[in-house]
Amino acid sequence: MKKLLILFFLIFSITFAIPDFEELKWGFTIDAIKGFYPNVEQKFSPGEGVTKYEYYPKNSNIGKISFYLFENKLYKIISEFDPTKVKPKDVGNIADKYIKNWGDPVSDIIDETYSDFSLKGNKQTWITRNTYISLIGQDYINKDNQIYDSKLLMEYGLIDPAKRQKDDSSLNDLILN
Repeated sequence: MKKLLILFFLIFSITFAIPDFEELKWGFTIDAIKGFYPNVEQKFSPGEGVTKYEYYPKNSNIGKISFYLFENKLYKIISEFDPTKVKPKDVGNIADKYIKNWGDPVSDIIDETYSDFSLKGNKQTWITRNTYISLIGQDYINKDNQIYDSKLLMEYGLIDPAKRQKDDSSLNDLILN
């Protein structure tokens, strides 16, 4: 019986672990997240029922980690790389690791225009178990067509399990917003 319980725990942990955040699980509350990231700070509510928390790692290539909770349950994580520490070779190594683990990504072009700026870039997305992982490069361009900011992000999100069962689901249909 004890072996059966241990096996169940291992399968549960492997199934719901978040790649690159193996200590966390989808659905964790902020109190559980604070057990691993005690200095996490609440920022704002980007939508009804959604709360955003931020953590600033020290001595890391990551400048900021944002945790998004819906009704106090973790459903999305965004890591923003520190542009002074991360080089193109580092990004290539990340992509190579993911391709080795999960195959070729789904690629998307980012091309959005707003009243004061444009957002251009690309996104590479992998699906693993119940998680999507997107490597995102974004350039912010002003009205004079000059880049004034660039960001490199990793986005991790929970896939809606009901949609995952459908064979005809597109990648966008799988992702919870």
